[in-house]
Amino acid sequence: MRRYCFASYYSRYCVNDVLIRVGNAFQSRYEQLLWKIRNARYVYVDETGIRVLGQNWWLWVFRTDTDEVLVVIRKSRGRDVLLEILGEDFAGAGVNDGWRVHKWLPVVQRCWAHLLREVDEYKDASEHGRLLSEEMHRKFQRLKEFLVKDPPMEEQKQIKEIWDKELQKLVDEYIEYLDVRKVMKYIENGLGCWYTCLFYPGMQPTNNLAEQPIREHVIMEKIIGTFQSIKGSENYQYIASLLATWKLQGRNIVEETENLLRQELCLSRA
Repeated sequence: MRRYCFASYYSRYCVNDVLIRVGNAFQSRYEQLLWKIRNARYVYVDETGIRVLGQNWWLWVFRTDTDEVLVVIRKSRGRDVLLEILGEDFAGAGVNDGWRVHKWLPVVQRCWAHLLREVDEYKDASEHGRLLSEEMHRKFQRLKEFLVKDPPMEEQKQIKEIWDKELQKLVDEYIEYLDVRKVMKYIENGLGCWYTCLFYPGMQPTNNLAEQPIREHVIMEKIIGTFQSIKGSENYQYIASLLATWKLQGRNIVEETENLLRQELCLSRA
């Protein structure tokens, strides 16, 4: 029994040591990803709860239009994280689910996937809810079809102005109905930000591109329960960011990892 316990402890210690060395090796490249995030035309941002030392922390994901992914683990879900990662002079746009701290961003595209889920909660509750749900789905379908055509920018600017006014008119009409007032406030709070993607070629009107890479971290959190140290969560950031970036960019993860470790740890080839 003692031999088994010692072997088990020694094994865990060796694995932890390897992860620390790998995380340290990945850190410098992580800093390069951070620079690309800060200089992106626009970024998709999402966050989810995660446990560190048994406490509630937050795992943030930032993804650029060129598929660089930055994983950030912090105690906060507040604006301070956006300021830290993007910098006070960030001039790009942000695609997000409407969490209030994102209002700090200079330009915002609110997520239509979240919006449609919100309005669909009301479609079976009342006639106003049904009509509202149908109308918002029509507007989203129209937006997707328009983006596929890739019209000239001047036309997109004109359409945005028209559609913003239509949405304002819809809010003015429906916000008087008590049965849908809450969701209308949700739409109203995002006025001017539902069609931002028309100004940014390639930008998606949903935040799905940030939600996709965050899902594997949700699964991981269910498996491990909690990070046992802050250093472990830091190393996880570095490794997870580079692996996700390489995967999305279609690069060979094994080769990229080997090359980086040889470079950073000064390892020679056999």
